[in-house]
Amino acid sequence: MSVYSEDRTPPAIRRPVVLVSWDGTSEPLSLVHLDTVPEFDWILFDYTGRQAPGPRILRGQPTTVLSAKTECKGEIFKHLAEHLGTTAENAGSSPWPEYVGVIDDDILLSVSQINTTLHLGRAERLDVFSPSLSHDSPYSHQWMRHQPNRLYREVDWVEVMMPFYRGDLFMAARAHYQDNVSSWGLDRFLIPTLQQLRGQTRTALLDAVMASHRRPVTSGGKVYRNGRTAWEERQILRQASMDLIAREAPQLVNGPWYHRTFVQRETPNKWIRWKRRAARVVTAWLDASS
Repeated sequence: MSVYSEDRTPPAIRRPVVLVSWDGTSEPLSLVHLDTVPEFDWILFDYTGRQAPGPRILRGQPTTVLSAKTECKGEIFKHLAEHLGTTAENAGSSPWPEYVGVIDDDILLSVSQINTTLHLGRAERLDVFSPSLSHDSPYSHQWMRHQPNRLYREVDWVEVMMPFYRGDLFMAARAHYQDNVSSWGLDRFLIPTLQQLRGQTRTALLDAVMASHRRPVTSGGKVYRNGRTAWEERQILRQASMDLIAREAPQLVNGPWYHRTFVQRETPNKWIRWKRRAARVVTAWLDASS
């Protein structure tokens, strides 16, 4: 039996965990409105490595602090997976958390919104999901922006700004977090590939929950300590995902999902590129005039 399609029936359900990143000096959870009791466990990740790890009470919230000097979000995924693995081993055959949320420190939202996000994921039996983005947010992908008058919409993937994953799905990617610093390619290729292999394909963007991104989007041109740029890491994970499918589920290669993911959106023709440019211009004009 493939490691990616193992029996996933847990003996019990553990509360979801939600990680929020932190610079180790400013007020923790500074952009999170603590308006109600969280229906999940907090993890605060100090990406500067200044803070001592361990259980703490921060802003009145019971929190587990993880601390390591990192360069980008892919390393946060790695440290979080290691923490969850160690926690499960120490507990003895404890299942993974029901859901794992990983939220950037520049995301403005409330505890009640996180609770609603988890409730909708549970109610709609979603495997991967994310709140939508407000229209005044800097963004990389226009389709992540909020659309009114709908609960959610099905998508092929959600970006790593504020994703929520089934706990066992997040941990199934554990080995692939080890040498990916930027997180590029994890969201676009690897997680969707594992979803296909594991039969956990329900992915949605939640328009019922709108969060705001408060800092500019960074470029993918930085060279990380592994000697690669974010774009190079993306391409490595794209190929690794294609290889995984060829080995584990070759019947997917000729299907529509594979074509959308690895072919169509990677090699757009001139007409598609023109439509995308026109859409960006129109969107910018509508935003400016509203």
